Amino acid sequence: MGMLDRIKEKVADTVYPRRCPLCGAVINSNERICSRCSKDIEFIRRPICRICGRPLYSCHCRKGDYVFVRNVSPLVYTKSAKKGIHRMKFNNSPYSCTYFGKLMANVVRSEYLDCGVRFDCVIGVPMFREDFLTRGYNQAVLLAKTVSEDLELPLLSKVLIKNQKTRPQHTLSFIDRRHNIEGVFRVVAPELIRGKTVLLCDDVTTSGNTLNECSLTLLEAGARAVYCVTATVAVMSEMPAIKAAAFGTGW
Repeated sequence: MGMLDRIKEKVADTVYPRRCPLCGAVINSNERICSRCSKDIEFIRRPICRICGRPLYSCHCRKGDYVFVRNVSPLVYTKSAKKGIHRMKFNNSPYSCTYFGKLMANVVRSEYLDCGVRFDCVIGVPMFREDFLTRGYNQAVLLAKTVSEDLELPLLSKVLIKNQKTRPQHTLSFIDRRHNIEGVFRVVAPELIRGKTVLLCDDVTTSGNTLNECSLTLLEAGARAVYCVTATVAVMSEMPAIKAAAFGTGW
């Protein structure tokens, strides 16, 4: 890098300082996240469930629960990762999607591509149109965009749509989450996914019902198989409704 380039970079960092994608703190140009967030970010460690992608200590799924082949995630939905997801979704910080999306692409390489799985396209979990207009962007599609660019795969951003408004999943009980999203997704161009293996992207996996309903819709429209990747996956301590069901109502 020449002297002029260094001066330009210094000016840019002064006028538009780089910020941590998780908490928003100002960071140096050679940092990806701030030191505070790097201390408490929790990556998924083996052993993990080969279906839902959670650490085995927190897995609650059973074979046959889901129609997608598998889900993988790089991060546990806790501490700085949780803070970053909230910032990305609710504090108008779509730039955080690049950080999460690159981590997602890395885990897709290690858990899928290196094991021989090949994808024909990438799709993000859609938002209802009114919700999209309110927020101004769909973080799942932005994550999918980063993943598709990093892995050099086609992005299909308008094939799968959400045609009904639903209550926020995180406000519902484990059982109600499944009923809340039944039948709300639709494939508008089935010829684009017919016979193809789809990589479906979202920000958080909690119950897995949103991923499953999207996958069911894609499969019914002719997709060969659906694999999933999410930026984070919730564990028991971050899923009070699931925990209550597990220990209180015979889950």
